[in-house]
Amino acid sequence: IDGGVDTSHRAFEPVRLHHFGCGGRQVASAHGTAVASLLAGKRGVGDVYVADVYCGEPAGGAVDAVAAGLGWMARERIAVINVSLVGPRNALLERAVRSLTARGHVIVAAVGNDGPASPPLYPAAYDGVVGVTGVDGKHRVLIEACRGNHVDFAALGSDLSAAAQAPDQYVPVRGTSFAAPQVAALLSELQTPDATLRAQLLDKLAARARDLGKPGRDDVYGAGELAEL
Repeated sequence: IDGGVDTSHRAFEPVRLHHFGCGGRQVASAHGTAVASLLAGKRGVGDVYVADVYCGEPAGGAVDAVAAGLGWMARERIAVINVSLVGPRNALLERAVRSLTARGHVIVAAVGNDGPASPPLYPAAYDGVVGVTGVDGKHRVLIEACRGNHVDFAALGSDLSAAAQAPDQYVPVRGTSFAAPQVAALLSELQTPDATLRAQLLDKLAARARDLGKPGRDDVYGAGELAEL
């Protein structure tokens, strides 16, 4: 769930891309391309489903577009859904999230970059959503990352590169938006929605997470940092 993807970039050669939104038009965006590239080619990721909720519009990303994207992914039975956008609490979005998590989907969401004093942002802060914060290459939380009891895991959100201009340009990226897809990729073993298997996989990830900050789970790093094996 993001902006559109530049399908001509070589980062997407290893995967099959599927598109939704914008009346069938493909409107590439820098953010969507970067986020999708962090999923492409990861172990177990053969298909990437792209719900474009912006369509190149400055006022894009409305909650009804996000809900429609989630509905499409539910119909396609996409087990793992990455959401690298944030906003205030919203009843429509909350119902959509609750419906998908009840069916066994796992929704992975960036906690946001509004700083440690920010109130919780959504959908990361909804019950059942896997909230992801970002750390740098020295395993330190990004200063701009949000905090709270909705932080479940940390992943690299700085000192990494993502796809930019086609055909093969990569640029440095920073933020919790780019940490979330790395956690989503680690859940790719979940091929169809399944609440029992989802819980088992999340427990497995928690057990292997690198504990950071205070011993045990905390509101800065969650259960700890995850990285691809």
